[in-house]
Amino acid sequence: MNSRFCSPGKLLPYLFYLLVSFILMLCWRPVQAQQRVPLSISDSVPDITIQNVLNYKSSTAKISDFRGKLLILDFWATWCKPCVMMIPKMDSLEKQFHGQVVFLPVSYQSKQEISVFREKLAKRTGQRITGPEVVSDVNLKALFPHSGVPHYVWIGPDGVLRAITNLDEIRTENIQAVLNGNGRTLAVKKDAKRLTYNRQQMALSDFLVENSDVLAANTHRSVLTGYIAGIGGGGTLHKPVDSLDHWRVTFTNLNPQTLFANAYGKGRRFFSSNTVSVEVKDSLSFFHMGQKARDWMPLHCYCYELIVPSSLADSGYRIMQKDLNRLFPQYQATLEIRQKKVLALIRTSKIDKVKSASDTYSDSYDGFTYKLRRGKLEHFVTGLNGMYMQSSPLEIVDQTGYEGYADLDMEVKFSDLQNVNAALSKYDLQLIEKSESREILVIRDRIAYSTTN
Repeated sequence: MNSRFCSPGKLLPYLFYLLVSFILMLCWRPVQAQQRVPLSISDSVPDITIQNVLNYKSSTAKISDFRGKLLILDFWATWCKPCVMMIPKMDSLEKQFHGQVVFLPVSYQSKQEISVFREKLAKRTGQRITGPEVVSDVNLKALFPHSGVPHYVWIGPDGVLRAITNLDEIRTENIQAVLNGNGRTLAVKKDAKRLTYNRQQMALSDFLVENSDVLAANTHRSVLTGYIAGIGGGGTLHKPVDSLDHWRVTFTNLNPQTLFANAYGKGRRFFSSNTVSVEVKDSLSFFHMGQKARDWMPLHCYCYELIVPSSLADSGYRIMQKDLNRLFPQYQATLEIRQKKVLALIRTSKIDKVKSASDTYSDSYDGFTYKLRRGKLEHFVTGLNGMYMQSSPLEIVDQTGYEGYADLDMEVKFSDLQNVNAALSKYDLQLIEKSESREILVIRDRIAYSTTN
């Protein structure tokens, strides 16, 4: 046999480590019991040791010491006015249910803080606590976690958790119901999630970005930033209500004209460049005149987002308008009626050559062939203004009066008006120049702002 494993001197260190491991294993279960959280209604409450008990036969107590009575743990603090106001009510209820109910005040505050408060309260009101209470608590708070006081935990005479409530449920009829064991359900106190936020060290907007799950349904916020490289430019218009019951619009890397145009278009009308009149001295803020777009955009483009409760969805774009007036105080945007030339889409005959035979909507253009399926002609015109013919100096308007759905197939070059009309002719449609009174968006320098600044 190998003598290394038989020598007492060699064996003692192993015996020592084994003994330590055994002791740690014995200690493990009590610690686990002390830290068991959270409990649910109808769970048996662990018989933990309660430390720092005043006005009791000893400085510690067990949950089982109160077995046979309804034990209501009253988590409170001296600075909590509702807690203090409940003191005489709980004393009265304890006397009313003498021998059946025990209110046990529990505070995280020190013995000195509680004692000073109790003396002042007794001098002012004559109210004096003579029963047991817990100070400098840690264990009970760990067993029944909460983020606000007052907080009441109802433990039945049988040691079973019966309720966790706010002060509104501390009433004679509720106590009697629990004592009778009739299964009455009390309103459960729901604490808000405790969050760490320092107003001096972090902006609220940054905090919300890091804790997006705390946004409530009534959240209302807007943000404007400068150009953000790498995220592209564009917008999400009139977004439907999301999972948090919010309504949202988001625009990235757009110039002020486009932001104003979207705000005043309200998601229903597209104000193309030919329906906006920019009448400002510093036109460089709106157009990159002779300057490369990649150099101009970082200096003159912005990102904007608005989030409001879904109940305010109908007011979303009006709120955006007010935001832009505050964020760009040097400009004033208004809608005005002016006489102007337009390209009007008209029918050249009464023969219906566009009637749709399709079941679903689609719209596409590959640079050569344009296809529309089950679309309205007014939507076709919107596409001409906003995309296919956006460089047209004249606004395009729908004057066909056609209410049905249309199908169109055209080999067309949208940059050439003559070519467009040739393609439209097979449907007895045509774009003609006319003069009309039209509503346009006008952006001016704000006189008051210019004068004072």
